[in-house]
Amino acid sequence: MKKGFLLFVFLFSNLYLQAQDSVSLYSEVISINAKEKTLKITHDNSAPWTVDDSVCVTRASKDIACGIVISTEQDLATVQINSQLEEVNQDTAADSEGNYTQLTFDYPTPQKGDSIRLVDKSPSVGIRDLASELKSNQEFGGDKLTAKVYDHLKIPAPFVPESNLTAGFNLLFPTVEYQQTFTDHSAVGVMPIFMNYSVGDGSIKGSGCFFNYHYYSDGPLQGYWGKVGLGIYGLTYNYQTKEDGNVVPALSVMVGKRLFKNNNLNFGFGAGGQYIFANTQTGLSFNGFIPSLVVDVGFAF
Repeated sequence: MKKGFLLFVFLFSNLYLQAQDSVSLYSEVISINAKEKTLKITHDNSAPWTVDDSVCVTRASKDIACGIVISTEQDLATVQINSQLEEVNQDTAADSEGNYTQLTFDYPTPQKGDSIRLVDKSPSVGIRDLASELKSNQEFGGDKLTAKVYDHLKIPAPFVPESNLTAGFNLLFPTVEYQQTFTDHSAVGVMPIFMNYSVGDGSIKGSGCFFNYHYYSDGPLQGYWGKVGLGIYGLTYNYQTKEDGNVVPALSVMVGKRLFKNNNLNFGFGAGGQYIFANTQTGLSFNGFIPSLVVDVGFAF
């Protein structure tokens, strides 16, 4: 009788542990792409991740980064990080004027092996509601867990500089520009430019270079943009039988839009104008303004 009771207890305990295992959750970070702010993660063993699931990377029972599942494969899913936790460290320091409090800021970086938890699901799947509740109760402090930490993370990920090389046409003349971002919305560029412009019975020909500032509406190199540039031209003026040339400054203002086909290939278009401080003794009548209409293709890296 005693042996039968012990056997019953053993079988019951084994079935209970198997039931717990059947609903336990486990997903982890496999690799990190710091430039694109993406993570490769394993699927949750209760149900595969789906596109638009909201998830958080956790370490020591704390969310350090959160994002959205943007694609899935058989064994892995890709997460686009859109927020990271900012850690504030407080130290006491002293100088000649006395003691003061010194604050330092840091962003914990996701690493291979960090755990992944579900925050919100898409589409709605019943098992995900249960799975998320079990994970919170069992692994993140039970009822004492701060709810919806993800909703309160508003700190953007650290800025990663990007470059873009474009080639295109301004009206019918070729242009090339190299741009380098230095904030999420700002970039500087260097643009050689060529010109062959008809003015009445004459023409203006030459080449130059512009140093440009770009502002982008949607982030690094993306969205609507405005550009101002300062340049210099070496010009040759032809009017009837007369010809002369000189080096002159120029200004440029343009607006446009840049669209990305993927992470690297992008297309831009814009319109505006240049003002050239022309100075010629040929008698050519030129007011200094040349319209600009640019179409180009770019490669970001």
